[in-house]
Amino acid sequence: MGFKGIYKEKSSATKIGILFLLIFVSVLLHSILAVALVSFFVDNGMALIQNQDLTNQASVNYLKLMQLFSGVGLFITPTLLYAHLMDFDFKFTSITRQNTILVIAIMMLIVPFVGLLLEWNMQISFPDWLLRFDVTSEEIIEAFLKMSTIWDLLYTLIVIAVIPAIGEELLFRGYLQQKIGKWLKNPHTAIVITAFLFSAIHLDVQGIIPRFVLGVLLGYLYYWSKSLWLPILAHFVNNAQAVIFSYPLFKIDSGAYSVFSEAKIDPMMGLFSFASVVLLLYVLYQNLSIKKG
Repeated sequence: MGFKGIYKEKSSATKIGILFLLIFVSVLLHSILAVALVSFFVDNGMALIQNQDLTNQASVNYLKLMQLFSGVGLFITPTLLYAHLMDFDFKFTSITRQNTILVIAIMMLIVPFVGLLLEWNMQISFPDWLLRFDVTSEEIIEAFLKMSTIWDLLYTLIVIAVIPAIGEELLFRGYLQQKIGKWLKNPHTAIVITAFLFSAIHLDVQGIIPRFVLGVLLGYLYYWSKSLWLPILAHFVNNAQAVIFSYPLFKIDSGAYSVFSEAKIDPMMGLFSFASVVLLLYVLYQNLSIKKG
């Protein structure tokens, strides 16, 4: 494919401008495409677009489609196009089976600790003007997680777990963390800054602390492994758990692994979660250090 690396020698300001232009055009085109698909191929497609009835499964499926296309349009397409034009390397090096298992275990064990952080975060009194930026809709998430068939489960996994894991990791860890690290010549500062941007862009101040902690974890997984596959896997497992444990066959109604549970997290469970994750991270770090050595 042509045009590979044609803007590689451009100034940083020009490159940033190109990235924002690609994001704007990509989001616009993907949104138009999603609306066009629904309008032309779905019965009463325009009615679904105009009336977002969360009690209507067809309307919920439309919202899922829009979420899917917006995720691809905002993160995946523009970031990959930008990387091609700049000849940018995301570092998709292979990962071992043992490290894959360790990351899955870490992301499953960290849930109670993250839940405890979320409880603490929600106790903070944020100013009203800041809360107005919160675009997270619990009603929409709840509608997305109402699944009756295996196809609903697979579709929801793609929308909530696969697309965000690939797209957000391409942009935040694959691109931003690398670029900020080179500018500042400090990978640890780059990880913290990228994690803050990752958390802030979700526009959910009542969940900004746990999402920041997860962002730092994803950043170190990328920094230690020098492979984008590891944070993508971790991100996928984190999101997929919410979907899988909401499916009727595997449903968990209360506790840390239940999305809408009002039960408080036992602090001792949160402490055990934290200690277990630290131990497994140490094992993972040793494995990755041996591999690099």
